[in-house]
Amino acid sequence: MQLLIDTCTWIKLDRLRTLKAFSPDQLYLWGEVQITHEVLAEIDHFRVKSCIREDTTILPIGDRQVYSDATSAKLDAADASILSNGTRIHDKIIISEDAGLLDFARVYRLTAVQLVDFFQFLTEADYITRRELYRYTRILRDLKNITKKRQKEIKSWLIAHQG
Repeated sequence: MQLLIDTCTWIKLDRLRTLKAFSPDQLYLWGEVQITHEVLAEIDHFRVKSCIREDTTILPIGDRQVYSDATSAKLDAADASILSNGTRIHDKIIISEDAGLLDFARVYRLTAVQLVDFFQFLTEADYITRRELYRYTRILRDLKNITKKRQKEIKSWLIAHQG
């Protein structure tokens, strides 16, 4: 599985690491972590510590038309570059906390999810436990990363998918 991770998500992962809630190093066990040169520049600017450079694939801009359309839609170069490398297959997932990026991905039918949705996927695939998903959901809600409604949806999903 390829994981295209945007800057906002890296910042969120740094926060989760600081809280000792989640180790972003685990991402490297679950898939091939990818960023773009534009995201790398932002990671350097924001001094993100969770990205392990030597284990991260750095991609150039992919689909030039998607990149152009994304920048025309007022997305920044880093978000546009991530989108330009997105696909419709589920083995390559964009993970983003940016609502504009996620909306654009939906319109272009690119596989993109929020971090909490990725955690839910990992729970379905037995990479993390249901208890961990519940804990991550609570923490992300406390950080105002997800809405109360989304937190309740995940709690309902956990109840519906018990053992």
